[in-house]
Amino acid sequence: MFVLSENDTSVLEMPKCIYLNFQCINKILSIAENREKDKSNIAFDFSNTIWIDAEATPFLGVLVQNFQDQNLNIYAKLPENQNVVKILEKNGFLFTYGLSKKRLADVYGTTIPYSVLNSRNDDEIDEFLENRVFKLIHQHIKKDEIEIIRDAVNEISHNVKDHSTQSLLYFCGQFYPSKKHIALTLTDNGITIPKKIKHKFTSKLAKSDFDLIEWATGHGNSTKNVASSGLGLFDIKSNIEGIGELTILSNYGYWEQKSDGTKNHHTLSSPYPGTLICLKFLTYDHENRIHSPENDIMNTTENLLF
Repeated sequence: MFVLSENDTSVLEMPKCIYLNFQCINKILSIAENREKDKSNIAFDFSNTIWIDAEATPFLGVLVQNFQDQNLNIYAKLPENQNVVKILEKNGFLFTYGLSKKRLADVYGTTIPYSVLNSRNDDEIDEFLENRVFKLIHQHIKKDEIEIIRDAVNEISHNVKDHSTQSLLYFCGQFYPSKKHIALTLTDNGITIPKKIKHKFTSKLAKSDFDLIEWATGHGNSTKNVASSGLGLFDIKSNIEGIGELTILSNYGYWEQKSDGTKNHHTLSSPYPGTLICLKFLTYDHENRIHSPENDIMNTTENLLF
């Protein structure tokens, strides 16, 4: 809990439930954008929050970092609902920002901890994937899909390293046994996909941000003069179809693809200061999962980057 002067604190009242969907993200970004900007303290008020998806914490982490970069002080008002507190203490989000001294043990083995990684340190990323991600999820999805995750995360981190003005990656995930899916979120707080595309292609200046994300996930599209090795957004999008969902959030653009290939595009009312990618894999026993030989073969013939 915090005790702050109301005269110098801008309170951001968090929603009742925090999910990585358009409605919730748009609401939180709007709250952050429309805050009282003459205050030196920012208080995230979770008083009325009764649930938070753990994989949404990197999204909040980027907002925290963005405020800290403006030399603002960050505080949190935790809810009486202990389920929310336990989620944030178990994945280490509160501990990372000094908002709680507790870091609860992951008794059930379902938490991929909240971590801030250096995109320029490949060894740190590899160690995190091996010891914090794959050890937890390997028994719930197929071996080939482990490799899809590895390549996807590596490619996203390399894109951040190559394109972004920042070097930090914010990562977290959660395994939901009852819902039979695994959610992994990776984000940065640097230059966004739409801004990068508009900088390189002046012909696309009039395009909406979600249209530019759609372009970035298209076959053969890249903002690089020379393609690099590994999976690109097109391959990630193609490989996850039938076995999971992909969400991309960048600047004013919100883009998502469901497991059946259905896409949803939205324009945010306030910009997200980075690029966020969430991979949601259906576990092998999920009734909506599509089983086909195409899901067992990684499409590594393309070298595409956003």
